[in-house]
Amino acid sequence: MLRPTHNIKGLRLFRQRLSTPGPSLAPAQRAIVEASASFARRFSGGTLKKPQRQPHHRGTGAIRDLPGKHIPAMGENTDTLAQVDAPFPLTEVDKWVLSQTDEEFKCHDWDELCVILQNNDLHLLKRKPSDLRRYIKWTTETKAEYGNITNFLITHRLPKAWGKPPFTPASSIPFENPSDYRVLMNDWPYGFAPGISHIVVWTRTPIATDDTVGDMTHQSRKIVADFIKRFFVDRLGPGGEKKVIWFKNWVALQSVRTVDHVHVLVRDVEPQVLEEWSRELECHKA
Repeated sequence: MLRPTHNIKGLRLFRQRLSTPGPSLAPAQRAIVEASASFARRFSGGTLKKPQRQPHHRGTGAIRDLPGKHIPAMGENTDTLAQVDAPFPLTEVDKWVLSQTDEEFKCHDWDELCVILQNNDLHLLKRKPSDLRRYIKWTTETKAEYGNITNFLITHRLPKAWGKPPFTPASSIPFENPSDYRVLMNDWPYGFAPGISHIVVWTRTPIATDDTVGDMTHQSRKIVADFIKRFFVDRLGPGGEKKVIWFKNWVALQSVRTVDHVHVLVRDVEPQVLEEWSRELECHKA
């Protein structure tokens, strides 16, 4: 069994900062816990509360219409993190990342990613602090200009042949017809160690999910797994199954919910193969 790296342990330590020191702790240990608890209270305005969805800004679409946004710089005092005005709800992990610098951040390595995906702990995936700040800024500006991220994707990323939602797929089975899916490199990958590439496969055919957390059903998971094998794993030849892992965010974790998509992580794959996978096909053109 692969074991997670100290990256996950660091998050657990962060959560423990809310704990009240018990009398059995030695004075030095108790001082550390008290300092950590104090940090957590300052960090969250008293307690770590469930992040609330920010109201959608309705302006003319120009950047100048944006209300004042506060995105803390790396190394900024963590007292200001409670004031972050993000265009999407910041998770506990996001806030933890924003309290770090890039130098303090530990990138996900392949073994840790395998553990996270095996346990379906998708909420533990995180971007580098500087990338997360840029992603917050980009999302804010993009929503101001296009109204939402889906409109941006339709204009600049997804096949012109798809048109606008609701889409009309060629097949009711996801990934059965090449015209129904588009493979692209992720514009905003998570914080991975060198050699790991992040791919997103967009599909205009809906992928079935359950009615609880919005995770895939048993049948839809098998459909996606079969596609990943024939499209990615088989292309890499013998040992390809050790170079490809994938996941689909639960609905609650998705930043783009209008268009279904699957994340594929690959390691040590040549650039020409990545280009081959993400090449636009004739069936994608209008």
